[in-house]
Amino acid sequence: MKEFWQIDAFTTQPFCGNPAAVVFDCDDMSTEWMQAVSREMNLSETVFFVRPTKADADYRVRFFTPRHELPFAGHPTIAAAHAFSERYRGETGTEIGMIRQQCEAGIIPIEVRRESDACVYAMQQRSPEYRNLTKPAEYYARMLGCDSGALESGPVQVVSTGVPWLIVELASDRALAGLAPKFIEVEQECRKEQAVGVTVFALNGTESSWTATVRSFAPGEGVMEDPVCGSGNGAVGAYLASNAFPDLTDFRYQAFQGQQVNRPGQVFVQCTRGREGDVRVHVGGAAIKVLEGRVLA
Repeated sequence: MKEFWQIDAFTTQPFCGNPAAVVFDCDDMSTEWMQAVSREMNLSETVFFVRPTKADADYRVRFFTPRHELPFAGHPTIAAAHAFSERYRGETGTEIGMIRQQCEAGIIPIEVRRESDACVYAMQQRSPEYRNLTKPAEYYARMLGCDSGALESGPVQVVSTGVPWLIVELASDRALAGLAPKFIEVEQECRKEQAVGVTVFALNGTESSWTATVRSFAPGEGVMEDPVCGSGNGAVGAYLASNAFPDLTDFRYQAFQGQQVNRPGQVFVQCTRGREGDVRVHVGGAAIKVLEGRVLA
């Protein structure tokens, strides 16, 4: 039997944000078993704790969607960090400070800080990678189920800060809320472009108080709409750093996601640019444990 927790990430309220199952002590379990458990959980991702192989890692995890293993995943990283802090903080003293998560994508530094009555976990994602796409706006509008005038004039790109997402910017929250994606076309396009799914966003506010609303669709992974997506939000941050704020060395904003699936959550995104122009993307949020159980199989 393996103990598991279900943790809602990017929220302080139960049954909001994005749920991830976290299964402990899985060193002796096969990849096939982990994939089967992920299908059984039927969440966008399930996380499995295994023994670290790097001396500088506090713990190691593997991430699975209902269909595939991923090298990195955003909201499960928040869930895993929360589980590690809650379960092991008495031994490690890492409730507040830095922890280092090992996964297939490498070592992910995570800052743990207390804000009000909750811990907030801020992960540094991988260096951004960009690839421009060349189809006309009408193509992506049809795929997303909106008018081509709803798209902003910026490029459509595949952007990765650990997981590649096809990123599309829309002109308004209203257009975002009204999307009716053609999921078969989304899956086919993402498979062709080697992206895990489509993340769509609308930017609001001013330089002193930017916000974004976000939706993520990954039908090829068995996830029609991901409630609140950490890797998708990281890709949006990298997209903005390249296209909207190329001259800023530091900008941050708050993203809101999940309203359309009745699981609202909040994501804090900060992007900083080094002297050589390299962009570092930090994505953070709170988390709360809502379930405990055991896998009997």
